[in-house]
Amino acid sequence: MIKNDQYLRPMLDAGSSRVFNCNDRMRKLVEEQVPSPFFFKMPKMHGLILIKEAILDHLRRGPDDPVVGMKLYFPYNQEDVYEGGRSVYFHESNLSLVLNEQFGLKGVEANDDLRHDMRMLEILDGLPSLDGFLMRDQLEIAGLPANDNYFEVSGPERLAIQQFVRRKFEPLVRAAFGGDAAHANQVAQLIDKIWEAKDMVALAPLIEAFRFPESEALAIFSSWKGINYYIFEYARTKKQREQLGLWLRDFAKPRDLIAKGDHERLNKLRRGTIDRLRHHWNAVESITQEYDALYAKFLNSTEGVGEFVNFLRRSSETYWRMGEALSKIDHAVHCWKTMTAPYSDKMLPAVKLGALLDMMQLVLAGGERKTTAMVWK
Repeated sequence: MIKNDQYLRPMLDAGSSRVFNCNDRMRKLVEEQVPSPFFFKMPKMHGLILIKEAILDHLRRGPDDPVVGMKLYFPYNQEDVYEGGRSVYFHESNLSLVLNEQFGLKGVEANDDLRHDMRMLEILDGLPSLDGFLMRDQLEIAGLPANDNYFEVSGPERLAIQQFVRRKFEPLVRAAFGGDAAHANQVAQLIDKIWEAKDMVALAPLIEAFRFPESEALAIFSSWKGINYYIFEYARTKKQREQLGLWLRDFAKPRDLIAKGDHERLNKLRRGTIDRLRHHWNAVESITQEYDALYAKFLNSTEGVGEFVNFLRRSSETYWRMGEALSKIDHAVHCWKTMTAPYSDKMLPAVKLGALLDMMQLVLAGGERKTTAMVWK
């Protein structure tokens, strides 16, 4: 019999961009005696685990809201989070009730530390995934720089992402100023403003040049940055996606002898997992190809400007779709790596193989808004 934590561990630890296990990271930093080992200011928040998950239809705030929300998972036992816990979406109306129930926060609404931490959670709730780069970037832009020990993004990696994204911005900025006539410092300043996506006055020339609706302009710039980030990540993680795909095709078979009926059940699970992986992979590939084609056309022809701008006008939806798909793939890869690590040939006993395939089907589920993630409900 597999212990319960062997199912829960890959779902709740900090190895994927769908899960931000503040509790796990905090405990390691305290053990290592790192100065200032905390992420939040409120001590009672240190045990939180944040999880990005599809929002069930009846819990969505409106038809235009993102289909991904952020759950706050409160483990019953912070020393062993795999024993279970209580969870609530950040946007749910009973959030304050649950916070009071879990932390006894009633009556401290005016506390500056609590306001600070709730603002941090609000910013993270506004992201499609919990990638370290995105979290750090958005908190920094909001004037809430957080503990770098929690993001696990090296300086060179962060710089590479920034350079990649800024290079994508530059041609559009130059086009808005009539091509090469734009001064280098003016271009750099506007790129900085696009990156921050909060200064309507400074971005007015771009908003006017590309006729973005003023009410949506900042969201468009922010989403465009996010799309470029996900394109960078999609290329960077290609090898591990391919490894998972090859394993599902060739090695997702039991290493022990089992009955024919059990073989059929595992094969059905394997095919279902492949279908779900393919669905999300194709979604990101399709968006990436469309983006690359439209961007190249924008750079090389006058008529391409309008088509690329139209793409940007729907960038918010695209940003969330990419984030959801990539984080699900990333989580599936993490579960696979965690559960196959003890086996050099990556072939599992039938019981563990069935558990892993079940888990990956759950992680990769998409569009089934009537289902939920049973592990942390």
